[in-house]
Amino acid sequence: MILAKRAATPTGVIADAAVLVDGDRIVAVDAAARIPVPDGAEVVRCDVLLPGFIDLHVHGAGGQSFGDGPEAARAVARSMGSAGVTTCYAGLGAGATLEAIAWTVAGAAEAALADTGGARIAGVFMEGPFISPARKGAWNAAHLRTPDLAELRELVAASQGRIRRINVAPELPDALEFIRGAREQGIAVSLGHSNATYQEALAGVGAGGSITNHTYNAMSPLDHRAPGLVGATLTCDALLAELILDHVHVHPAAATALVRGRGTGGVALITDGSMLAGMPDGTYDTPARTLTVKDGSVRLPDGTLAGSVATFDQGLRHAAIIPGMELHGLAAMAATNAAKAMGIDRETGAIASGLFADLALLDDRLHVQATLARGVAVYRRPEAAS
Repeated sequence: MILAKRAATPTGVIADAAVLVDGDRIVAVDAAARIPVPDGAEVVRCDVLLPGFIDLHVHGAGGQSFGDGPEAARAVARSMGSAGVTTCYAGLGAGATLEAIAWTVAGAAEAALADTGGARIAGVFMEGPFISPARKGAWNAAHLRTPDLAELRELVAASQGRIRRINVAPELPDALEFIRGAREQGIAVSLGHSNATYQEALAGVGAGGSITNHTYNAMSPLDHRAPGLVGATLTCDALLAELILDHVHVHPAAATALVRGRGTGGVALITDGSMLAGMPDGTYDTPARTLTVKDGSVRLPDGTLAGSVATFDQGLRHAAIIPGMELHGLAAMAATNAAKAMGIDRETGAIASGLFADLALLDDRLHVQATLARGVAVYRRPEAAS
């Protein structure tokens, strides 16, 4: 049983809450006074209880990436558990050839079928290569491709059907047909790394796009006469806005504007974590490129951001200081919205009876004390271990 001073549930924040876990499921949620402690039950206490975090967009951590094979993918997932993440999507898409991309996808898919001992890999996220050269960010322009449904089918086959989301620039040739084809296969589609006009962005939504890939970054910006993809995100409820809240990718004022414009129900926190997340400052020569970690960011030699080095709980703490933010809003942005967007909200994403016991136990400063994934403690803070 978990006893929390505050627990964010779908019906509101419960003070002095109790959450009863049996096996991998939550079986009861209420005020502690209404749930007796079962005989022999372990009691764990925390200040704040949130649903386990869901990172829709992450590429690696601790010097390894999801594209480095099954063991590396599982290691990344384990490291994410220490930041309260219980579900993640393996971000992939780089490679000189379609065959190279398919190889990395197959490795991540194999990891997704196994217990990681940390966050569950719920599927593969193809952020590239079907993106705009004009907004490529840190992606290698030589590796980008025009949207092609036949290629998508090859990648889906390589992933054993584990591709759950794909990103596309909606202004590219054949992109709308590509989006519709992906949706027919049950794959969620995000719009991003895109130079789309407002009208092109809305066409992407009309074809089935439902997520904005790391809002503000690598996309046509908001202009009062040319709103672009940012404008579409601010005005279209059908788009869930991803937000990297490391205070490097997005200025706090821009983050506040997004949350105020869309509400906490329209934004999902992500890390866009790179393979160097959690690594000390320094310059690293990776097989594909040289990267420098400094001042809370990871960059290419030309200064281009190459993902983030922030942990999910750091982003949560930054979200908590947005004026007017409340605990139920943090729960929505950290878990519930992502679960709904990916169609897994009947399994996880909230603290409710019948859902998996995916839980983040936090102290009053929103630092992670422990993480439960399907009822198993995949992380305990050392001083809290006893």
